[in-house]
Amino acid sequence: MWCFLLRCVLCFPGLLCTLPAATHQPLHEYSDGDVIIGGLFPIHLQPNQTFPSSRHVSCNEYHFQQFLAAQMMIFAIKRVNQRRALPDVTLGYDVYDTCGDVSLAMRMALNMSIDQLDPHCGLLPGRKPSSAPVPRVKAVIGEGSSEVSIAVARILTLSSIAQISYAATSELLSKKAKFPTFLRTVNSDVLQTKAMAELVKTFNWWTVGIVGSDDEYGKYGSDGLVDRFNAMDNVCVDFKFILPAHLDLSDSSAQKQLTELMDTIGNSTAEAIILFTRESNVKLVLEAAIQRNLNRTWIASDTWSNSSDIKELPGIEAIGPFFGIAFKSHIVEGFADYVSSMVEEKSSNPLWEYHKLNHPPCQSAPQEKLNCSLTASQCMETRCLVHYIFWDLSLNIYLAVEVIVNALSSLMKCDREKCQRNTSFTAYELLNEIKNVNLTVNDTHIVFDDNGDPMLGYDIVAWNSPSSGTIGEYLPGRKITLPPNLVAKMANVTFTAFNCSKACPVGQELKKNGMKCCKHCIVCSDGYVSSEIDLYKNASFVTIGMLLVLVVWIIFIPVYLFGDGVYTEAIKAAAVLVSSHSMLCCHLVPKCYIMVFRKELNDEKAITDYIRNHFEQKGINVLKS
Repeated sequence: MWCFLLRCVLCFPGLLCTLPAATHQPLHEYSDGDVIIGGLFPIHLQPNQTFPSSRHVSCNEYHFQQFLAAQMMIFAIKRVNQRRALPDVTLGYDVYDTCGDVSLAMRMALNMSIDQLDPHCGLLPGRKPSSAPVPRVKAVIGEGSSEVSIAVARILTLSSIAQISYAATSELLSKKAKFPTFLRTVNSDVLQTKAMAELVKTFNWWTVGIVGSDDEYGKYGSDGLVDRFNAMDNVCVDFKFILPAHLDLSDSSAQKQLTELMDTIGNSTAEAIILFTRESNVKLVLEAAIQRNLNRTWIASDTWSNSSDIKELPGIEAIGPFFGIAFKSHIVEGFADYVSSMVEEKSSNPLWEYHKLNHPPCQSAPQEKLNCSLTASQCMETRCLVHYIFWDLSLNIYLAVEVIVNALSSLMKCDREKCQRNTSFTAYELLNEIKNVNLTVNDTHIVFDDNGDPMLGYDIVAWNSPSSGTIGEYLPGRKITLPPNLVAKMANVTFTAFNCSKACPVGQELKKNGMKCCKHCIVCSDGYVSSEIDLYKNASFVTIGMLLVLVVWIIFIPVYLFGDGVYTEAIKAAAVLVSSHSMLCCHLVPKCYIMVFRKELNDEKAITDYIRNHFEQKGINVLKS
């Protein structure tokens, strides 16, 4: 019955049943255990297959960082077994290379979620040892992209298997009516767009350009940004450009789109360009920008903000500073040593065998001559491996494993000595335990909301700028934190690089000059005043304070000069106290009252409205800038 339904749903388009076990299989590694955790990683980024005629599947563009991401899952599971976190229970793993392809990932999800499959359907794993038992996958970690994770989630939901993604951020995955078994150890793009909007606001950028892509990540993310910026004062979206999901320059239409994008950026007055798309697209966009010598300020989304491949593009230092929203990053103790030791180990697992075949260890070089660029040679120096670890993704994967282990411990009622329940539980039972996990791993606290989303916050990173590395952070419910000197520098910008004005002197107003988002200062019309005023002053209270000081000292001076007696010093002290307290009270009490009891008045809009009403009551028209 299962295979019949799956044929109806999946095989009809000719996507899966035309792919029986082939000689060019994607990478796969299996280790037996009492409970199996599945893993889906895009170790390659592009499948090489032709539907429906081709029976062979191979994958191109080996992605070294994703290979290390898969190793993090294996390392975390081995560490759990070594420390006996689940007494008398051994965790195993079933790890697949999805090649970043939806149809292949669906095939692999089916392998992990169904006990028995029709061998003629061509959905059985190609590299699992023949002696291995039937898979007992109770939870799956992955995949990295939102597009693939959405497809996988639809399959795993059929068996109620919990799916925990370490990098899929699309807000669509938060809809539990569609994806009831999906959770993640990474923030939703809803939070990422909030962080980006705060970054733009704090850096006083009035004009932005947005580049998205035609997939779940780029489409929902770019749309969310436009909605946020449209709701903000003083932020104008100069353009939104949508690229294909996979930008392929061998396609003439894609080449035309890229040329059009470069022209759009070149003619734009945007102070910052946001690239909200996958890393492979970003690489092509920035390479084209380097060729055009387009010097701009670039904002990176979480898919590429820490990418060493992007940072090391030749000529990237010439096209302007980069700021990015990045996953929270912490070094997982022991992982770097584990990776280095696996290179030297002779008997290794299938993933490592494949890696060594493509990048065998180089002869050791002196530290000062160490070259970790893979473009220089196909071999790799052992000490370079740490250079390619994505610590943000690694942390998210490590958290996913710890979440599953914590849920297993609760479900099987384990203490340090034994577990009261055996492993004959359903995936659905484990899913419910995972949803209720409340866990702290080192300094990272993770708990899932009703949508299966955590609230972990972001690091703000920068490179090609005076401040490089991690320069701040954004935490849910708090204001973004950035270097005060950098914020002050940005706030003092009154003219952009494109000769657009951001502030005007008294008597002038900002007005568009025919371009969508560019304004210039012009003289206010007769009978009008500008509403561009930055400070709110309680003039009546200030006046009272000044008068009190004046009266006190008018009385005090003659008394002090001509008076004689023991009360002279007391009168002097009284005059100082009365004058100082009158100034403090008249200046600070009204402000404290507003900040504590009338918070709605303590913002720029309320102040502007107050000033506008003041002038309009006197019959003076006020221009809005």
